Amino acid sequence: MAEALRTLAFSPGSVLVRRADRQAGDSKLRPCVVVSSEARGVDPHADTVIVVPLTSDTDGSQRLSMPVILPDDSNGLEHTSAAMAGRVSSVRKTRLDQRIGEVSASDLRRIRLGVVAVIGLAELLVKGSPSPTP
Repeated sequence: MAEALRTLAFSPGSVLVRRADRQAGDSKLRPCVVVSSEARGVDPHADTVIVVPLTSDTDGSQRLSMPVILPDDSNGLEHTSAAMAGRVSSVRKTRLDQRIGEVSASDLRRIRLGVVAVIGLAELLVKGSPSPTP
């Protein structure tokens, strides 16, 4: 049963808690959203998942690279938060054991689109865009 819960924790849209990446002993816990595929989350050979960190430091403005997520009962957030798509990272599953909720499908889509924009893949989503050259 514990294994089933662990697998569930890594599904796309899951809001998990992780330690901050800062140096000098910062052990602040920060929420993040899983944006990698369901397959990656359940693959026993994949020891990492792709996440986008959340911050409560937001002015409430919607920007493609930092969509705002409002707290509700399902996502477990206590404050209005912005998804920092520019700080997308791969994190070891062993560092992510506290699941606090799940963002809505529309919030997950906005977060993923923010990542797509930040890493320069938005043109692949536009019909008629030239194909990238190898």
